[in-house]
Amino acid sequence: MRKSNVNDKIDIVVPWVDGNDRAWKLEKKKYDGLSTDSSCNSEQRFRDWDLMRYWFRGIEKNLPWVNKIYFVTWGHLPEWLNTDNEKLVVVNHKDYIPEEYLPTYNSNTIELNIHRIKDLSENFILFNDDLFVIDRLREDAFFKNNIPCDMLLAKTMVNYDRRALVWHIAFNDMGVVNKYCHGGSNALKHFGKWVNIKYGFRNSVENMLRMTGYRLSAFYDSHLPIAYKKSSFEKIWEREHDYLDEVCRNRFRTPLDLNQWLVRYTRFAEGSFVPSDVFRWGKYYEFSDEGSLETICGAIQSKERACLVLNDTLSGENAGNFERYKRMLERAFEKILPEQSSFESCAI
Repeated sequence: MRKSNVNDKIDIVVPWVDGNDRAWKLEKKKYDGLSTDSSCNSEQRFRDWDLMRYWFRGIEKNLPWVNKIYFVTWGHLPEWLNTDNEKLVVVNHKDYIPEEYLPTYNSNTIELNIHRIKDLSENFILFNDDLFVIDRLREDAFFKNNIPCDMLLAKTMVNYDRRALVWHIAFNDMGVVNKYCHGGSNALKHFGKWVNIKYGFRNSVENMLRMTGYRLSAFYDSHLPIAYKKSSFEKIWEREHDYLDEVCRNRFRTPLDLNQWLVRYTRFAEGSFVPSDVFRWGKYYEFSDEGSLETICGAIQSKERACLVLNDTLSGENAGNFERYKRMLERAFEKILPEQSSFESCAI
């Protein structure tokens, strides 16, 4: 008899950038004039909070079942990183991103080509460096019998901020989804994926109302780690090679881009996922001032959720307090993850 949850190997992919690297800065400066939006080329986007050691500590302690961690960088590495760790694979952009797309400062290019990473497992979880696992999570939070777990929340597309590229990009993603998949009868085939007790009553009702339309409008993005199949990226590239090729040639993000959410939205439309309540284990936070930092530090120390997203929105006067705010976060993480991980060099 087959066990209730059996998965093949599960890897993690995490892109990282050291915004303080002088060589990286000099190279990027050559292309700064190509940026069409200042928000895509701001110091905030590339600011390093020097918290990656806690990211690795959290993964080692709380996700022991992970097979390999693919650490994707421009070429720089934290000085303390133990590159001899057998579970760590350091991946340079040049190792997997086609030459014609390099150099790139576009996170969409970095993520849309992930399937090209050599030896990456079919099942993997895409992290960002601001997603911290601070308590135990089982692998069935991400995969069940090799099928990604996710939470489908259908929404109406609204441009909350015309200056925020993310809404334009999500709109582009949905345009592609609607070329191949629609609502109505197609959504009804996957009724249990749209209306599910794990989403809660209100969310299920909202999903049911939105599944009847022929065109799909939008899906909610939790900004949490996302489970993916490598073959899903390959399928999207087969369908939309020319569009993706055009996007990946953009050195910086633009309003005409697609992003990795396209893969996630497609699986919602096709029903190729297991319904899950991601809010049970993950929570998104933004910090813009000392008050919001204090709230986040409290959530870290109390382990409010197993995974926390810490989105840096500091600007103006608050950005000048960067070093003090960084120490606040370090102290909070040190209280729950004080032990050095095997990913840290003993010499540091």
